[in-house]
Amino acid sequence: MNKRKASKVMSIMLCSTFIIGAIPSVSFAESKYQSEIDRIKKKRSEVKEKTNATNNKIADLKQDQKNVVAELEKLDAQMKTTKLKVNQTQDAVSNGKKQISKLKAEIKFIEERIKSRQELLKNRMRSLQKSGGMVSYIDVILGSNSFGDLVQRMSAVQIIMKADEDIIKQQNLDLNDVSAKKDEMTVKQAKIERDLVNLKSLNNQLTAQVSEKNKLMASLKVQEKEAHEDALSLAEQDDILASQQAAMQKALELAKKQAAARAAAEAKRKAEAAKNKNKPSSGSGGSSNSGGSGNSGGSTPTVSSGNFTRPANGYISSGFGQRSFEGGEFHEGVDIAAAGSVPVVAAGDGVVIRAYVSSSYGNCVFITHNIDGQVWTTVYAHLDSFNVSTGQAVSKGMKIGYMGNTGHSTGQHLHFELHKGEWNINKTNAVDPMRYINF
Repeated sequence: MNKRKASKVMSIMLCSTFIIGAIPSVSFAESKYQSEIDRIKKKRSEVKEKTNATNNKIADLKQDQKNVVAELEKLDAQMKTTKLKVNQTQDAVSNGKKQISKLKAEIKFIEERIKSRQELLKNRMRSLQKSGGMVSYIDVILGSNSFGDLVQRMSAVQIIMKADEDIIKQQNLDLNDVSAKKDEMTVKQAKIERDLVNLKSLNNQLTAQVSEKNKLMASLKVQEKEAHEDALSLAEQDDILASQQAAMQKALELAKKQAAARAAAEAKRKAEAAKNKNKPSSGSGGSSNSGGSGNSGGSTPTVSSGNFTRPANGYISSGFGQRSFEGGEFHEGVDIAAAGSVPVVAAGDGVVIRAYVSSSYGNCVFITHNIDGQVWTTVYAHLDSFNVSTGQAVSKGMKIGYMGNTGHSTGQHLHFELHKGEWNINKTNAVDPMRYINF
């Protein structure tokens, strides 16, 4: 009886020892997870700051668009006024051309009149030169036969002289009038043409300004669209990070329970081994069945040993690293391609961070894993469908969906990513899955 009590006490002590021995492992995992969770919180804070900055940018762009609209309305009013002035000036040009034509006709008439007088004056001068100039007038007066005849002759001479003076005076007036009308015509024509050129130049400037404002408006709309897209992308990032934080917390709790269960089972096994050590051998033991589960489901991949298993059957269509196509971008995972209905399984035990529809990844699943205290993240993208939900615990080899061609994809395949640590938008923790999984 005392031996039995001693054996029982020994078993309890051994169990306690093994359970206590497992605590540092659990504490290490908890510390590791907490560190990752703290980093996620920091990243979420950064994403929130970027989101706020993007929202502020959108608000600024909208205000800029309002300002441009106000400027366009102002330019439109100026263009209407300018167009009215251009039309008025063109009417003035048309009227001015009519006035100029009238002036030209008047000038031509006056010039013809001047020319006629000039011929008359020339003839008169030639007559005077032939008759000896003023002497002829005196001869006329002195040749009178009577006083009455003298008066008549003097009167006639005065009339002739007065006529000559009037002709000369009128000639001078007409010459001055022609000169003034020509000057007026030149000034009017120059002013009208100058006004028209200035108004057309102003109209061209306003048209150019409107064109520039329209270009600016188009640019602002493009920037606003891009900013909205950035905001959606940032919101998606924050959703993934928030889900990742919750999943890692749940994975930590599962890791604690699993570690405690494993430690308890190991303690129990060792305690029973110690208890049975002094017992006589009972013969040959039963055979152990260490085989894995069958590969049911047709094309479901066989669950392999190690930390991770292959997520889907098929061939590697694109490996990890720099690509020689698509602009030579870096590929943060591997692509597995196959035809037909191809199941996709969880690469390891873990918790679903998020199962959702992404604009770029299509139907996708993110899973967090805890392996010996190390946090890992796997990503399964372009799925045809998925049958797990956010926060769900999954086991290695468990079917989570089917290979597909959703999102930014050019054919049916599985885009698979493995991250040593938490997932982040820059994918700085991405590692080559082929180094850790036997494909």
